[in-house]
Amino acid sequence: VNKELFSTADYKDEAVLIHFWATWCPTCKLEASNIQSLSEDYSVITIAVKSGSDTQINTYLNEHDLNFKVINDEEGILSEQFSVQAYPTSFIYDKSNKLSFSEVGYTSTWGLRLRMWWAQY
Repeated sequence: VNKELFSTADYKDEAVLIHFWATWCPTCKLEASNIQSLSEDYSVITIAVKSGSDTQINTYLNEHDLNFKVINDEEGILSEQFSVQAYPTSFIYDKSNKLSFSEVGYTSTWGLRLRMWWAQY
């Protein structure tokens, strides 16, 4: 778990998925394997919102065989900055750092892959 803030500018010339989720969210649990799969081929940053300490989040990740990048948004500050109202919420930025897609709720692996592919061009 990484508490450092990030910038999409760190991902110059590539698409990036920013995914807001929570350990207490049942839909997020269903979608976690999709995010894991995507993170193996694309730049993915996940933000765990109000999900406890770093230790609690790391335990959750280990129990579910997940190893994607996670920022702990313990107080919900990042989710407020992105105006996230429901979980999961995903934002896909294109290689020019412009928002290409935003999704609220469950998205299939193929749906995410297609959007990431599209955002690269």
